[in-house]
Parts: sequence; structure tokens; C-alpha cells
Amino acid sequence: MKIRRRFYSLTSLVALFLLLAPIDYRTLFLVPLALMGIQWYFFGVFFLVSIGTFLIYTKTGGIYGLSIMALALLAVEMGYLDRERAPKGHYLILLASVGLAFPTYLLMAMLSSVLPRFEVTVLAALLLLVLYIFARFVTEG
Repeated sequence: MKIRRRFYSLTSLVALFLLLAPIDYRTLFLVPLALMGIQWYFFGVFFLVSIGTFLIYTKTGGIYGLSIMALALLAVEMGYLDRERAPKGHYLILLASVGLAFPTYLLMAMLSSVLPRFEVTVLAALLLLVLYIFARFVTEG
């Protein structure tokens, strides 16, 4: 009997919980929700909201918080790609899209000291829009 599903999403999930465990060991209670989130997208949304709420509650931000959210998003989205047995190129596009969050964050951190808050927010929204258009263009072509 051959397993028809890939499990690439588990690598990002393991890395996520390795980053979450030092903050609070009780995050391990999210493992069942994370596993359901990999299997069903509906529970994946709950998992992302739970991780975001936890990060706000513990006031975890910066690159560390961004890494945690990026890994959570990767786990849920890679779970979808695993279920659909997507080509490996789709995984690379997902990794590149999520990876662009880090240079964008660093750019916003540098600009926030120079520009007023409103302009930084507008610039962040424009970068998000450009990233979305790029991702749609790449996946359609």
C-alpha cells in the first residue's frame, strides 16, 4: 500500500513548534489543531488565528514573531499543496512569497524611523499588493 500524500508541511510544523516551545510550553496544546489544520484548511485558519492571538498575548514580535507566523502559514499552505499533490514549483513559489516577508519587514523597520506612520502603512500595503499580483501572475503563467 503506497501513501498517496506528501508530508512536506510537517517540516515547517516541527520548526514552528521548536520556536514556540521556548516561549511557553503550553503551545504544545496547539499540536492537534495544527495537525487538523494541515489536513483541513478550515482548521488551518483557526490555527493561524490561534498563533496570531498567542503572539499578541505574549507580545512577541520582530523577526522572531514574523518567523513564527511565516512557519504557521507555510504549514497550512503546504498542507494544501500536499493534499493536492502540487508540482514542486508551487512549493518554491510559496517559499519565495513567504520569504519575501523578511526583507519587506526589514525595509519597513528602516523606513519607520524616517517616515511618519501613515506613509509606512501605505508603503506596506502597496508592497503587499505588488506581492499578491506577482504571486497571481506566476501561478497563472
